[in-house]
This record gives sequence, C-alpha cells and structure tokens, in this order.
Amino acid sequence: VADHGLAALTARTLAQAVGCSVGTLYNLYPNLDTVRLHLNAELLDRLQVVMAAADEAVPADAAVETRLLALAKAYLSFARSNLNLFQTLIDNRPPVLTEPLPGWLLERIVRLRRGIEMAVAPLIPNASPERLERAAATTWAAVNGLVEGIVSGNLAPVSSGDPEVMMAELVETLSAGLRVRG
Repeated sequence: VADHGLAALTARTLAQAVGCSVGTLYNLYPNLDTVRLHLNAELLDRLQVVMAAADEAVPADAAVETRLLALAKAYLSFARSNLNLFQTLIDNRPPVLTEPLPGWLLERIVRLRRGIEMAVAPLIPNASPERLERAAATTWAAVNGLVEGIVSGNLAPVSSGDPEVMMAELVETLSAGLRVRG
C-alpha cells in the first residue's frame, strides 16, 4: 500500500507480503475492509506521534495560531511523506462493515481530535465540551481538506498560491473566527 496505494491491496499480495496463505489471512480478517481498518489504526498511531512531536516543539507560551500552524504543517508533512498511506487513510469509500467502527479505531481518532481540542481551547475559554469538540473537528476537517487538495494536486487549478501560505491563512482565519465567536 505504501508503494502502490490502496488499489494494490489484494488478499494475495498481502498474504505474500506477510508470509501466510490467503486462507490464513481470511481466518484472521473477515475481509479486506477489516484489514484497511487495521492499517488506518496504524497510520493514526503514526500520525499521533508526528502531531505530538510538533506540539511539543512549540514553546508553551507561543500564540495559539503558532501551535495550530505547527500542527497543520506536521499533518501536511505527514501526508506528503506518506502519500499513498495518507490517501488510504482519507479514502472516502466507506468500508463494508456489519457493525459500527470498532472502539479501538475510534479511540485513535478521538485521541487526535483531543490534541486539536487542547490547541483551540484558549480561543474559546468558556466552551462546553461539545463546543470544544465541534471546534476541533471543524478545524481538523478544514485543514484536512486543504491538505488533501495540496497532496492530490487538485488545488493547483484553483490557486497558484504557495500552499504553506494558504495553510497559514487558513489557520489564522479559523483562529480569528473561533476567538470572535468564543
């Protein structure tokens, strides 16, 4: 998947890569969508490490926008350095599941969102937990959209602007909006 993208993920290639039979693979995972969920969990763990390192590198007394921009740039860097894996993570094709997303995957998503909640919290100091969650999710979605546009090349026809400058503009705009709305 890292070399050739999600389209290259087949039971046969995966079984060969891990040194087992296709039958054994299907004894462990009911389908490739379940494999994809496990892959996404691993990617979210990697992303969490990258985001935590970016957050720790920002001085404690730095402006909120500085912290958010560092996180956004770390996310963009992760996407650029792991392009095929990132595209697997954001693939909009829903997996075929017979039950809701597993708790172990949701925990990883929540852990990432909580990092964003902590970063935006100073902008909305009296926010309820629900408001803080919404602000973090909206911020993440906006940054993710820009990152997707940058790494896919789909942003180029829309703007010839420097993606780094656009990211800074997005973070500043989101921060200003959250600060004003409270």
